[in-house]
Amino acid sequence: MKERILITVRTYPTISAKHIETVCTGGITDAGEWRRLYPVPLRYLEGSKQFKTFDIVEVDVQPATDGRPESRRPQMPSLKITGHVDAWQARCDWVNRTTFASMAAMLADGRTIGPVAVREVLEFIAKPSDADWSPAQRALLQQELMFDKRLPLEKIPFDFRIRWRDGDGREHESLVLAWEIYQTWRQYRGKYADPVDIMRQKWMEDILGPAHEVSFFMGNHSRFRENWMICGWFTPPKEIAKDATLF
Repeated sequence: MKERILITVRTYPTISAKHIETVCTGGITDAGEWRRLYPVPLRYLEGSKQFKTFDIVEVDVQPATDGRPESRRPQMPSLKITGHVDAWQARCDWVNRTTFASMAAMLADGRTIGPVAVREVLEFIAKPSDADWSPAQRALLQQELMFDKRLPLEKIPFDFRIRWRDGDGREHESLVLAWEIYQTWRQYRGKYADPVDIMRQKWMEDILGPAHEVSFFMGNHSRFRENWMICGWFTPPKEIAKDATLF
């Protein structure tokens, strides 16, 4: 079945024994339904298929077997990028009709991926983690591929988390998996003596700052369903968001 999907979520690549590496990918169909596309070896796709956030893609999908209602298995040879949504108002038309007021509302609806409204962002947290891959992960990275050259994948020595309150006022501390936050660290580490402090300022004062109406794209783990992560964010300017209709 072919679907047309606005890509809103891309996570930092994960090493995979079965799929080389994968990027958890999420988006919204033009019918307003959320999709989780897996597996997607994004960096190993040919250049014309390497989609970015807010690109529109067309792709044949099949039912997935992980039990989550939004999950689909994409047939990557069929994938085509057909457009890009640049204007915030147009993005709101896609996203806002799927937004939940709180995590409790999302859970009550049986969803496993989607946007949740943020009442307040409380803290940007960077916890040091292992600076290198585990022995098992290093072994996978050293394996030769039959048809592709193995691409280097850097281990980021931090786990990034955000402490926040949803629309019900309930507080959460959520691990961030979004591609953008890890790529920013890679860019900043060569420019600033304390890249984490600069990142904290950027996210707290700018990206998630008071000028924006913030929602987090939340997704849960395939095996540990109670574990919810921030897979991305939606941050239209408040003057645009207030004119958009929530369905």
